[in-house]
Amino acid sequence: MLCDGEKPSVEHVHAIWKEDTLIIAADGGGNIGKDWEIRPDLIIGDLDSDDGSWPDVERVYQPDQDTNDLEKALHYAHEQGMNRITIIGGTGERLDHTLKNLSVMVRYKETFEDLVLLDNYMKAGLISSPFTISTWKGMKVSLVAAAGRVTGIVSEGLLYPWTGQDLVVGQYDGTSNQATGEEVTLRFEEGDLLLIVPLDGQSGQEGQEGQLGQGGNVGQAKKPSSGRSL
Repeated sequence: MLCDGEKPSVEHVHAIWKEDTLIIAADGGGNIGKDWEIRPDLIIGDLDSDDGSWPDVERVYQPDQDTNDLEKALHYAHEQGMNRITIIGGTGERLDHTLKNLSVMVRYKETFEDLVLLDNYMKAGLISSPFTISTWKGMKVSLVAAAGRVTGIVSEGLLYPWTGQDLVVGQYDGTSNQATGEEVTLRFEEGDLLLIVPLDGQSGQEGQEGQLGQGGNVGQAKKPSSGRSL
């Protein structure tokens, strides 16, 4: 799913793009697809940022101003039965747009099996408990309370372990922790927990195997019986 924010490198985009991937552009997100020579299958939104780069691509005009273009695109994807979404260009340039897009991810977290946000350095997604991800020693692992409070966090495999504390916006910092080995497991009671990990090669460990979600290069997400893939 292409948004009109900061553009990841073409290498990162082509690393996750497959021939059978359906590309939905949220309004001006279609403009950045031309830089990667990736043609969107559909452009949706109020179309105020669409520069007409793809004249032969179907457009779905939705002028509703109560939802942003990413929401419109996610709603359409859900109606079409899609369940794995990678959002590209959803961060950067305008802070208000970035924060809004994170809020939209919280709203849609139960709608999709995978809902992941990719930029040039990191990959992020909301996880359920328990959640296990493959790592390497020293790999940065950040936890953020996406909305309000995340309660009772317990971790295995982190340098600075969580032992049942709550993570609260503005009160407790969960960023820039480090993995101590090849696997990190997270458990928590309630809340919207955002897991952020580096793209492959961004932490001095280039070539380490890993994947976050179904299309990226960041730590293989292992799905426990009660967990949710990222």
